[in-house]
Amino acid sequence: MTDASALERAFATRADGVPAPAGGLVGVFGSGVPLPLIEATGARCVDIKAPPLDDAGTGATVPAVAALVEDFMDPFAARFLHRFAAGAFDRFALLIFARDDVAALSAYQYAREMRRLGHVPSRGPALHLWNLTHGLSAAIARFNRSELARLTDRLQAVLGARPDPDRFAAALEADRQRAAALAALPPGGAESFTARNAGRWMTADDHCAALKDLPVPAAPTEGPRIALVGTACDIPVLHDLCTGAGRIVADCQEYGPDPGSLWTPDEITPEALIDALAADPLALRATPPHRFTDALRKGIAGADLVISSVAPTDDAFGWEVPLLRRAVEGRGGRFLDLGFRPFRPDAAWCAEARQRMAETLA
Repeated sequence: MTDASALERAFATRADGVPAPAGGLVGVFGSGVPLPLIEATGARCVDIKAPPLDDAGTGATVPAVAALVEDFMDPFAARFLHRFAAGAFDRFALLIFARDDVAALSAYQYAREMRRLGHVPSRGPALHLWNLTHGLSAAIARFNRSELARLTDRLQAVLGARPDPDRFAAALEADRQRAAALAALPPGGAESFTARNAGRWMTADDHCAALKDLPVPAAPTEGPRIALVGTACDIPVLHDLCTGAGRIVADCQEYGPDPGSLWTPDEITPEALIDALAADPLALRATPPHRFTDALRKGIAGADLVISSVAPTDDAFGWEVPLLRRAVEGRGGRFLDLGFRPFRPDAAWCAEARQRMAETLA
């Protein structure tokens, strides 16, 4: 298997292609979870928010879930619940949900309730809500340390182990090496998106090995500079749209940037890691809110064109769009609001989006 095919396979099969190690398999739904700390118990963490590519959002449904899930539920949460009820996560020891991810919170609440009501079997992984608060105040730091203690106790109860200091240091070092390998990828393009995100379902060592000699096309040097903003999209549909139209210089969507830089605190302690995650200004629910707004504007400052698209269930990022448009157009840039983006956009949506982008750049 070539390096490219290893990355493509991991990206396509996602959590379904990851075996359970002896230390236990832990699923993570959403950003801001201290993965190296969990891996320091001997467990392996993988993303469970994004379903496999062969699950296009209209895949197999479970009647008990379909009867409870409303049409307005985030599609990431809805697909998780159907897969959860069908036993897709039975080999996992623990599933962790990020509290400030809207889809994760819904997935957690509904999964617990379906178990309580007996709509799904009681077998399967334990469920844990990770309630990290994003901010810099002393009060936030104290609260997050209590969440750290709660998570550590949960890991002990479920996995039978607490984070080992040596394993923790090794996990952080592995992520530093992964971040260095990812830094060599061009910032935009479908190939880079796939190669970067494949690591969510690979060990850091395997990901680095696959990236080492990967022949990724060079980033375009001509055309307008493009920035992507909006809610989570787990496939490079917008990157494909931009091919030939310009060069992507920033991707501020959830699956765009590499979070590894947040996992490399100056001090090798769990508390330092939690503080680094809490300080992330690009967390949508950062406090005070202007930290997110300021960081977003800084992230797209070099773009000639900013493209925004959100899920139909979005209740957060859309509030940023009017002022973001004003800021971009106020400095002479162009802003394209594609509005609601389907979970996995079809050819018709992509064709219309491509036409609108061409009109904006004309």
